[in-house]
Amino acid sequence: MSAPFGKTGLATFLAPMQDITDADFMEIIARRGPPDFYVAEYFRIHEFFEFEPRVLRAVLSRPGGRPVCAQFIGGDEAHILRALRELSKYPQITSLDLNLGCPAPKIYRKNVGGGLLRSPEKIRALARAIRENWGGVFSVKMRLGFDSSDAFEGLFSAVLDGGPDFVTVHARTVKQLYRGACDYSKIALAVKMSPVPVVANGDIWSAHKALEVARQTKCAGVMVGRHAVRNPWIFRQISETARSETPYSPTLGEVRGYVGDILRSVLASSARYPDSRMKKYLNFIGASVDPDGAFLREMRISRGVPELMRVCDKYMLGGRARLPFPQEPYAGVCPRPNHEDRCQETKK
Repeated sequence: MSAPFGKTGLATFLAPMQDITDADFMEIIARRGPPDFYVAEYFRIHEFFEFEPRVLRAVLSRPGGRPVCAQFIGGDEAHILRALRELSKYPQITSLDLNLGCPAPKIYRKNVGGGLLRSPEKIRALARAIRENWGGVFSVKMRLGFDSSDAFEGLFSAVLDGGPDFVTVHARTVKQLYRGACDYSKIALAVKMSPVPVVANGDIWSAHKALEVARQTKCAGVMVGRHAVRNPWIFRQISETARSETPYSPTLGEVRGYVGDILRSVLASSARYPDSRMKKYLNFIGASVDPDGAFLREMRISRGVPELMRVCDKYMLGGRARLPFPQEPYAGVCPRPNHEDRCQETKK
């Protein structure tokens, strides 16, 4: 398997998201129009690592017939090399990504994920070690820097020295989390510097935005995370818009069907608090349900699955079932106030 470049159109990727992008969710996305490439949530690589069965199942799946890439997060070369040997026991897994972008404080404080962006020499050494010991597709997912993008050029050069087949760049720093405007000019710089394809990531909230970022940066592909949870038709819409076709426009009734698919997956997983798990998804979906954020407010204070589904029915069925579900989130409706700016402030 090779990465999906060199074909007609813009390559599309589903971003890895902890506790969201499992095998069932990727299949749910595939039924509404799969991306070209999936990246599964990371395996934590440390001295006592074991491949988490739930994540391994996702990596071994082929939702919609499309490939899934494994991802490692870790900072010790010896442990990563041991993990590569374990990964080689699964010949179905032919692509691997190194996480240099996770912005969670509990992660970067261990000097892994986004924390490695403070250590360009370590990045270079880890990437080279993987390249020399992994025969499949090797990619890196990174951010612009740790607390500033001033050193981006040097960090990106260190990544390239490791010999990846492509690089995904989220256009924010680690400390920004998901706040503030993305700096796509740095992705444009990466494209100019790089002999391999560059994938743009960050605030790809619609097909129009995907094509605008591609035009602005000349990137080879776009990776979508949060906005694919909100709108699982986004990859189909990107492909259709790129072909100058009218993009598919789902209704709120279809969104309720999507919510039902997620609920069945959550209940089948025997999650301890299924309503809390559902709210992880609904926080994103709700950004496009109503312009006043009333759905999100009622959803968040609901208790138990039956009440939660009654709130979904109220806003997605009945007289609202045939209303169009917008491609973009409503201005001012924020899925995660502790992590993101209000949408109206980030749409600049």
